[in-house]
Amino acid sequence: MNADKQIANEKERVVSAEAEIVNKKASEAKAISDDAEADLNAAKPELEAAEAALKSLDKAAIVEIKSFPNPPKAVVMVMEAVMVLLGEKTEWNNVKSVLNDVNGFINKLLTYDVSKTPENVLAKVRKNYLSLTEFDPTDVGKKSAAAKCLCIWCLSVSKF
Repeated sequence: MNADKQIANEKERVVSAEAEIVNKKASEAKAISDDAEADLNAAKPELEAAEAALKSLDKAAIVEIKSFPNPPKAVVMVMEAVMVLLGEKTEWNNVKSVLNDVNGFINKLLTYDVSKTPENVLAKVRKNYLSLTEFDPTDVGKKSAAAKCLCIWCLSVSKF
């Protein structure tokens, strides 16, 4: 009988130790999940700002940008940033080519998955464009309303 009790006590000790490990892992997983949820909640306003900016874009706004024979520097700057994020060439002729498919361009922006953007691409956009004092929606908006929306979109994507 003592042997059975000793075996039962040993099994209880092992099960108790395993339960402690499982509880610790569950606690760690909950902390990670809570962190991720907090990050997502913090990023939601940025994502919503990007979506709101895109909703104000229409075909006429895109055609406005495309129709610039010699676009203002602010418009070029914003469109280069957009092209970098989309993985496109930044030369103005390529920008105009991408904008030829207005619906396709708007759809690319609306379906853009920030979470799949390589960090080196975001770093390049932040360093080469977003860090410039003139990369400001208010300033850009003085040259083009559409570029202002795209400027806001770039800023929001970067912050997300």
